[in-house]
Amino acid sequence: MRKNYLKVIFYVAISVFLVSCAGKKPLTKKDLCSSQAIGLNAEIQAGEYEQKVDAFMIILDKSGSMGELYKGKTKLSIARDIVSRMNQTIPDIKLNGGLRIFGRMGTFSNKVTEDLYGPAPYTRAGLEEGLNKLDWARGMSPLEVAIETAGEDFKRSQGQKALIVISDGKELKNKLVLKAAQDLKSRYGSNLCIYTILVGEDKDGNKLMTQLAQTGQCGFSVNASQIQSIGFMTGFVRKVFLKKVKKVEEVVIVVEKPSPMDSDGDGVYDNVDQCPNTPMGARVNEMGCWIIEAAFFDFDKWNIKPEFFTGLDDVVAVLKAIPSLKIEIEGNTDSIGTPEYNMMLSEKRANSIKEYIINKGIAENRLLTVGYGLTRPIATNETAEGRSLNRRAELTPIQ
Repeated sequence: MRKNYLKVIFYVAISVFLVSCAGKKPLTKKDLCSSQAIGLNAEIQAGEYEQKVDAFMIILDKSGSMGELYKGKTKLSIARDIVSRMNQTIPDIKLNGGLRIFGRMGTFSNKVTEDLYGPAPYTRAGLEEGLNKLDWARGMSPLEVAIETAGEDFKRSQGQKALIVISDGKELKNKLVLKAAQDLKSRYGSNLCIYTILVGEDKDGNKLMTQLAQTGQCGFSVNASQIQSIGFMTGFVRKVFLKKVKKVEEVVIVVEKPSPMDSDGDGVYDNVDQCPNTPMGARVNEMGCWIIEAAFFDFDKWNIKPEFFTGLDDVVAVLKAIPSLKIEIEGNTDSIGTPEYNMMLSEKRANSIKEYIINKGIAENRLLTVGYGLTRPIATNETAEGRSLNRRAELTPIQ
């Protein structure tokens, strides 16, 4: 990535689109938090993206191996959280949806797969209600049966379909699973894409989940850890459910010269993408370069306000995903006070961001801080509003 194209300042108002549901009362059918979908809704309303999927089916593994602990939680609990966060992020588009599980359905039951929700016209409340029916992990792993049955579920829906499989990939009958996926692809052809989410780090499971996604020819595979943050989940949902709107100029280019690929899936074609390999979920500018938020401070303060935690957490997630990446943190002030005092204050602001990121598990040697005092205003210091924009810390990725 190139430093010249990576640094962009986010104003305070944009944080509204990244507010999570943490801290609110439990979700109910009547009052289901959907604030995480606001950003994608805005992109649709702005004409940047449009719906590409008409129906989706989530297949969730609740077999015995999903009861194993992974990073302090059961794999099934992690998978459940992924579905819930996905549900909160799906934009307000007209869809058919479903949630199917596989494993053992009950102590005295011979059933190995069933629908917890749908297929039905999708609502957040409906999917969350179905998810709340999920009990504990048990039984074998007949994923192939769930895929075959999902094929029947899809018969009730028209148009483009997305199959999303969430599993640890363990104890599966690989040949049968891939055969079921191939049959499903043959049945629905270009109307079907397959996406897989691996929970855990099983190497054989990762290989199978990758092959399963490749069978769909138009999907992809990710690890659950890659989409745990709001920003990365937004990127995942965007790539599964939406497509970038092609402008008239883009259509002309496609006609005259075949359009190149978008290898990193950020919505910017490779031939104009000046920042290839952008991590999934990272918001990019028109040149395909990662946009990072700035943090703004109150007068004469250097403590980080809670509304900037989410943006900083997304930066932490990218740093964890790219071990070679480093960040320069640049502190700034308004013009009130002496240059000497403002230089010290700007350094404290940069160091407060650094301390926050270190406490999230990032090594100190990956974080460079510098204070610029009052020397780099981005707005006039003659108004209170301008001064509030100058009291900031900017984050710049460096390689």
